[in-house]
Amino acid sequence: MKPARFNCLTPEMLEELSSFFKMLGEPVRLRLLSSLCIQGEATVGELVERLNIGQSVVSKHMKLLHESGHVEKKKQEGRILYYLADDTLCRLCEMAFTKISVRADRYSKLMEHSAGS
Repeated sequence: MKPARFNCLTPEMLEELSSFFKMLGEPVRLRLLSSLCIQGEATVGELVERLNIGQSVVSKHMKLLHESGHVEKKKQEGRILYYLADDTLCRLCEMAFTKISVRADRYSKLMEHSAGS
């Protein structure tokens, strides 16, 4: 059953929703967001170390995430710290991961059953 608020989405709102999900459709950005969800705020250098990703790649994606409003940044003691704008993305990723895990478990059980036949 779909929530009633989906009935009143305008084409502009759907376009905005599409942009929101497109920003999450890149594995590097998901890794960066996941790190911020789990380990909290960080500088670009700290994210490079945490995830073993090149500095220019991290900088590029953090800029996009900041411009899209997914992350915020603040200056603290001469460093720029990035943090999640709110916990919506953490909750959304958690729900998606749960959905994927359930599907993977079902597939695994199906394969075990097929192999046993």
